[in-house]
Amino acid sequence: MYSLILKDILIQKKMIWFVIGYSVFILIAFNSPDSADAAYIMGAMMSSYLFIMGACAYEGKGNGEMILNSFPLRRKDVVRSRYISIFVFMFFSLAVMGALGAIMKSIGLPYPQNYITMSDVMGVVASLLIVSSIYLPFYYKFGYIRARVFNMIMFLIFFFVPTYLVNYIKENSEKEIIIQLTDILQTISLWQIAVIVMFIMLVIMFISYLISLSVYKKRDF
Repeated sequence: MYSLILKDILIQKKMIWFVIGYSVFILIAFNSPDSADAAYIMGAMMSSYLFIMGACAYEGKGNGEMILNSFPLRRKDVVRSRYISIFVFMFFSLAVMGALGAIMKSIGLPYPQNYITMSDVMGVVASLLIVSSIYLPFYYKFGYIRARVFNMIMFLIFFFVPTYLVNYIKENSEKEIIIQLTDILQTISLWQIAVIVMFIMLVIMFISYLISLSVYKKRDF
């Protein structure tokens, strides 16, 4: 299974430079007061998702799935390795975004406005695990080509929704539901929130894994 994860990384070595450039672009582009809070979340989340889609694309093209299934590999290990690679790509993207943000601030650039925070990390974890948990069952059911429609929808949603939510909360901070939510969040520590979010996301991801495994076992190659 380790070799499968390593494969997903090695076949995308050129993608690393694109991700670095994309991360710099996001840190610069998301520098307005309305979008700065979503810069790290947007950059790391989309970078991770690009890696995931890239791994699926390489495997889905050129009869890669047929070749992979011709080896003495359990389909369970194939699916499991793809889910584990989500965390590998996520940690790498967070490290790149955090390092670039710190370097850009240390040399005196006016962007980004903040260093990466625990809230940013939680936002990346939650958003990436949700979208990946939805996407992978589609991918294993329909293959990469037909799952591209889902990718386009997810890209649009996760490009615009974070900024919209941040602006909505700021503009409606006096609403009762926002006040109640803020009061609840203030009664628990950030680490408690992180544990709760991680537990929920892992449950969702495990359910997604079971669905993907069931679907993949039934596919003919």
